[in-house]
Amino acid sequence: MKQKLIQTQAKEIFTRTKLPGCDWVINQYVGCEHNCSYCYARFMARWKGYGDWGTWVEAKMNAPELVKNRLISGRVFMSSVSDAYQPIEKELKLTRRILENLDKKTNLSILTKSDLVLRDSEISIF
Repeated sequence: MKQKLIQTQAKEIFTRTKLPGCDWVINQYVGCEHNCSYCYARFMARWKGYGDWGTWVEAKMNAPELVKNRLISGRVFMSSVSDAYQPIEKELKLTRRILENLDKKTNLSILTKSDLVLRDSEISIF
């Protein structure tokens, strides 16, 4: 089943969080094509109104530009309500472009179940 792609523009990409072990989150995607039955982020479907979880992905198309020239202190967690390397990432490359633009001193952790993460292993943020 093809997921609906919702392209948006974000005002901000770094969001303060109370998640243990991090200070900020980056969610360039909301929603996830993996549609894992055990996903803790399924609750987001209620707030977004795009339909059932796993049938849509919201992509913040300007996310790579929003990280440019931003020095963030503290720990940053990428993808608390999605997978940074879900299938749409092959086409959109938002995660890759964020990593290219992110300050190299950023203390970053990425949540993914995809081996697509290996595509970006040469980017110096790793």
